[in-house]
Amino acid sequence: MYDLFVLGELMIGDTHGYQLQERLKRAVGPVRQISSGTLYPLLSRLVEHGWISLRLEEQEGGRARKIYKLTEAGRERFFELMVSPLDYTAETELMFHFKMSNFPYVTKEVRLASLEQYLNYLQHNLKYVDSIVRMISSKKMDERKRAQVLRMLDHRKHVGLADAEWVAKELERVKAAEE
Repeated sequence: MYDLFVLGELMIGDTHGYQLQERLKRAVGPVRQISSGTLYPLLSRLVEHGWISLRLEEQEGGRARKIYKLTEAGRERFFELMVSPLDYTAETELMFHFKMSNFPYVTKEVRLASLEQYLNYLQHNLKYVDSIVRMISSKKMDERKRAQVLRMLDHRKHVGLADAEWVAKELERVKAAEE
């Protein structure tokens, strides 16, 4: 998943690891921790695969800065990841956001496919929430607990509906946009 983020950032141009780490921290938000222990092994793996290259840039009075550059193989890998279907996992929302931030580099068809896949994911989750509501409503359980679980599920449903509405509007906007 972070492969797509790094390759997408390098579509903009060469950069150093610290800058990538700072951008990644902003992209994933304040709750998820992205350490050097996460990023630098990923960068090493991307170099090993030939998707990015590394050069050392000498710094005055300090150690050399590692500068990363996207290779042609990395560009191909980026496009493969952009067209690959979204998996239904705990990381689906973040992966969608990574894809969406890279929409300027792909065709309208790829953007539409990503939006449609995410909308399907959201609709799948909404169906799941409805099925859990039906199940809990028919189960024998403490009424206070049932009421609170149903409130929690109502929250999930409202968030999912709002997200699905936004994605549907974005789909229409992208469809109507000129290439």
